[in-house]
Formats: sequence, C-alpha cells, structure tokens
Amino acid sequence: MSSLQNPTLPSIGEINHLSQEEFTRVISLLFEPTALLASRIYDSRPFESYDQLLDKADEQIKQLSPLEQLGIVNAHPRIGESADKLSELSRIEQGKAADNEESLKLKWAQLNKEYEDKYGFRFVIFVNGRSKESLIPIIEKRIANGYRNVELATGLSEMVDIARDRVKKLQSATQPSAKI
Repeated sequence: MSSLQNPTLPSIGEINHLSQEEFTRVISLLFEPTALLASRIYDSRPFESYDQLLDKADEQIKQLSPLEQLGIVNAHPRIGESADKLSELSRIEQGKAADNEESLKLKWAQLNKEYEDKYGFRFVIFVNGRSKESLIPIIEKRIANGYRNVELATGLSEMVDIARDRVKKLQSATQPSAKI
C-alpha cells in the first residue's frame, strides 16, 4: 500500500476490499489520523471512484456532532509546526524551510494560539503551494472576522479540499507516464 517515505494509494477496487484497519490507514493518509471518519464511511463501500469516496466523507463530516467535528479538524497539523510533528504529506504541502523560518515559526505559533484560543480548534487551510508567509493575512482576517460555526465549517471544508488534492497527487504519482 504505502510507506511513510513514499505514500501511495491503492486502487479504488482495492479500497473496496481492505480491512477496516487498512481502510483507516488510507483515510488517515488523506485526512490525517481520523479513525472516526474512516469508520463512518467504511460501510458505504463499494465506491466507484475516489471522488465518490470523498463525497461520502464530506457528507459524513457534515452529519457528525460538533464535538466529533472538532476531533476531525484537530487531527490536522498546525501550519508552522515542527517538521517532526507533521505527516509526510503535510511536510510536503507546507513546503521547504524559508530563510526566515525561525521568526515565521514564532509568528505561526502566536497566530495558531490566538486562533485556537478564540475558536477552540485548529486553523486549517488548503495551502495549495502557497508560502506560510502568504497565509498570515488569511489567518489574521479569520481571527478578526470569523464566527465559530463558520470557522469550523470552513476548516472541515478545507480538509476535504486537501484530501481531494492528495488523491490527485498520489494517483498521478502512481500512474505510468503516457507515451506519445
């Protein structure tokens, strides 16, 4: 299936036959460690595509209690967190260290604390290749203007977007190059 150094996705056909433990590992690769979400969608198999699986995950996330939703969103690592606390995919998504990495880490630690103190859960955003520095105005705006229920829904939606992007990247990494 996958190693920590070279994560890969099983085919959708294989997903449909995985044990619950193996299925949970795949879902955690996409969403970060989240046994609750995996258990909610496990019995919805078979899936015809990863898009269908992610649509089901999105649907199930919206049906969870607010407390369960907090568990899902808090599974995601903080932006600017030490590399040893990030999953392999989060490390890749958050990018390489910048020249001002130490001051940026301190700024992100402060912003994450402000956000978590205000809302009670972690800030989640689909980084999508943007630098940590470029995301600072976004978290500052969300701290200043947000409502807790809106922020929770936004964070969960961002997690689904991240999972969709991870599927796309992992599938393209495992598919042979097209020959002309």
